[in-house]
Amino acid sequence: MVEKYADWQAWLHDYIVGQRALRIHAFILEKAALAPVLTEKTPRSVLDVGCGGGQAALRLKSLYAHLTITGIDLTESQIVRACQRAKSKQADVQFEVADAQALPYADASFDVVFSFGSVKHWPDPLQGVSECWRVLKPGGDLLLVDSTSDASRGQLLNFLKVAGIPGLLRPLLGTFLDKILVRPARPMTTYYQIAEQLNLPQGTVTQPDYMPTVLFRTRKPLSKNS
Repeated sequence: MVEKYADWQAWLHDYIVGQRALRIHAFILEKAALAPVLTEKTPRSVLDVGCGGGQAALRLKSLYAHLTITGIDLTESQIVRACQRAKSKQADVQFEVADAQALPYADASFDVVFSFGSVKHWPDPLQGVSECWRVLKPGGDLLLVDSTSDASRGQLLNFLKVAGIPGLLRPLLGTFLDKILVRPARPMTTYYQIAEQLNLPQGTVTQPDYMPTVLFRTRKPLSKNS
């Protein structure tokens, strides 16, 4: 596990992975029932934790202009590119360098907190998830998605299908991604334990059959004691 990308890794993610990952991002938002929440014409503040080059946050802003979106990442070069993209698109999205394990925001600052593919980089995922939960408003929505070492071959191949990878390339690329994405990831038990330790609502952690991922999806109770 690493805390942030090296510059070459950030560049690779930005220009090779980032755009194609938008298809997966949109797919999971629908499957996790977060897209309907974002679509509602209600002003909402959204935090993208581990935003990379900002592609996902900027896509959301283009679709849902009523959202106030902030993206944070620990890698400075990615935030620089995210800011450049926002400026070129004249998009009102805030990007800043910040640590997922020490978010620089007050309690209950955001209506929606999401993270795609960032949790595996957090040295202490319990602390990171705790921070996401802390800055989420009561009644707000949380969605954290990342690879899990418990993923099956079928889930991985379906992931590549959703990403738009041609069928003939999927088996070979699947073997490669299994080594670099799935096997080094954390097991599902880690996420079940985190949810239990933080006393999160029952059913927060699931392993969907359509992706080689863990799905950390819940709504923060309105009760002040939750």
